[in-house]
Amino acid sequence: MRIRPNIFLVSCLLLTPAFLWLLPSSIHCARYTGTDITRDMTRTAGLASLTVIIVALIVIWTWLAAGNRVAWVIIAVITWVWAFPVMMLPSVAYGVACSFREKRFWSDLSDWVELAWHGEHLARISLVNTVLFSLMLVGLILPLRALFRIRKPA
Repeated sequence: MRIRPNIFLVSCLLLTPAFLWLLPSSIHCARYTGTDITRDMTRTAGLASLTVIIVALIVIWTWLAAGNRVAWVIIAVITWVWAFPVMMLPSVAYGVACSFREKRFWSDLSDWVELAWHGEHLARISLVNTVLFSLMLVGLILPLRALFRIRKPA
């Protein structure tokens, strides 16, 4: 008996942890108690993030697991329009600023990974976000061939 891996299931298993990683911080934002102006804005952002995460997980496990093309487009839009700014934009902006400011980007990158490895809080969060966003991209790229294969009529 030969077991053939389902590329859509693998894609779902790669996409799910990245969305689940953002769940605790979104819940924290939705429960934020601060000053009036920041409280309302932070709660709204937290609730919107919770909604996006729940929709993404539902789409991943109901439609993408079945190989639906529309589900792939929905997850691609969520990944690039919502997750990229939340997870990666601060790191990318820092990397671009460092590369323009100094020509030591790779040494800064190795210092950043070392700080994250040894437990510096912001560096670790940034490194985990980078790894999980990379998993999201791999999860989006894997099923491309199967999704957009042109089927010949029988």
